[in-house]
Amino acid sequence: MDLYSPQRARRSIFKTIRFRAISQVATVLSYIVLVRGMQEHAFGIYNLFYSFIPVITTLASFGLEQTLRRFQPEYLRTAKPQLSAWLVRTVAGARFASTLLMLAIILLAWNVIAKQFDLVGYRTDFAVFGVLIILYLQTAILQLSLASHMMHQYSVGSVAAMSVGKLLAYLAITIFGSLTLRSAILADIAAYSVGYLVLSVAWRLRTKTPQATDLHLDASERRRLTRYAVLNHLNDASSLLVYGQTDNFFIGAMLSPVAVAAYAFYGRLTEMINNLMPQKLFDNVIQPMFFAVPAAESHTRLSRYFTLLIDLNLALQLPAIAFVIVYHRELVQVFFAGKYIQSSNLFPLVLALSIVPSSMSVPISLVAQYHERAGLMLASELFGLYQVAAMLVLIPALGLYGAALSSGTFHAFRNFWIWWQMRREVQWRNIKGVLTMGLLVWGTVIAICSLLRMFLPPLPALAQLAIGAVICGMGALAFLRSSGISQSDREILANLMHGREARLLRWLGLAPQSRALPSVR
Repeated sequence: MDLYSPQRARRSIFKTIRFRAISQVATVLSYIVLVRGMQEHAFGIYNLFYSFIPVITTLASFGLEQTLRRFQPEYLRTAKPQLSAWLVRTVAGARFASTLLMLAIILLAWNVIAKQFDLVGYRTDFAVFGVLIILYLQTAILQLSLASHMMHQYSVGSVAAMSVGKLLAYLAITIFGSLTLRSAILADIAAYSVGYLVLSVAWRLRTKTPQATDLHLDASERRRLTRYAVLNHLNDASSLLVYGQTDNFFIGAMLSPVAVAAYAFYGRLTEMINNLMPQKLFDNVIQPMFFAVPAAESHTRLSRYFTLLIDLNLALQLPAIAFVIVYHRELVQVFFAGKYIQSSNLFPLVLALSIVPSSMSVPISLVAQYHERAGLMLASELFGLYQVAAMLVLIPALGLYGAALSSGTFHAFRNFWIWWQMRREVQWRNIKGVLTMGLLVWGTVIAICSLLRMFLPPLPALAQLAIGAVICGMGALAFLRSSGISQSDREILANLMHGREARLLRWLGLAPQSRALPSVR
């Protein structure tokens, strides 16, 4: 069977659904325990530490992960397993060395860096956190590699194992002690250690690619890899502002660690919601399938895949935004005991501003990487100058809302510009249907929910959430059966999901009513 056939993709999707469900539930529960158990100041420092991960990832990237993501599926599709294995080992070794170098530089310059963010007394804690950073990046490389082999039971299964491990560790610490900054970091290290061990053993035993001692790259392929890696290193190094965690540095410098805690709280809730979207849920399946498309078929197939990814993402993201706009206070009150509720208006703003980056950034980046347009991605980072200026102006004027506006508009401008430059290679074929039905359906849902809150007798917060969930569910069914999902989307899904799940797809309106399977191409 072809490694990247629809049958393998379908199998990988179901494995991903199974493990992602476990992972998402465990992540939500562990975050509830973490937020409830940690003091606000410690939680702010904890999030500032995690903000160093994108700094190290980008400044010392050398284009490593991007090169592995782009070329390993191609090598596997063209029956070059030894070259694929060489690429994984090279990327893992180089990433380990670059991470150690960056950690050493940060620790040596700690007093200079830390005083800007109120972190001077936390050098030892950050040194411990450095172990977590190493494990985090090495684990990500193995997950990418196993996903390219379509072994998602390991790449996604490890994420579920780490999420459950964090939850158990947080619960144990909370029951027998208290969740401090150091104990939370140690719990995370333990979880990532288990995940890395499982992935390392799985990669060695399951990929079955012996190390090649006489492997030689021809000059043209070496130049191709080097050029791609260098351009992506420049792209990664200049894309630091793309990461939402980078906002924490601006807030920490201009406001306080407690303000970082509140902003990071709602940012993390937004991230967890966006992680449930199809693009994030099935990213390990989408990426290798995308890069394995033959060049001769790319113009037609990439546009269809591009449209499918955006349409499905918005089909789930729009109801989430509508629900949070009306019930943001109730959500925080019920699940997080009202912690940070004074800033709950920030939640719908951050979530709504994430709609463009979360729905467009993945598919447009995949198209640019497929066509090896790293230079285009690099040029888009010039929009970061706008974000820096906006942060410096809006945070003093509007506080956390200014940070959200600066980051959200930056992502919108950047992604629209990339799409405009790539419009000849790929088109969003269903933009009219999505915009029309999105405004009609979800505008109506928001109005109904708001009117019910206004005119019904006062109800407990949990009851209000239940009413809102029912109305949003009905709106979602209406949207899925409308032109918000194109006929092309339905045909691709019917071709991919043609087993027992086809009946559910037809009931939802996500597949043609006919049982005949259209071509995925």
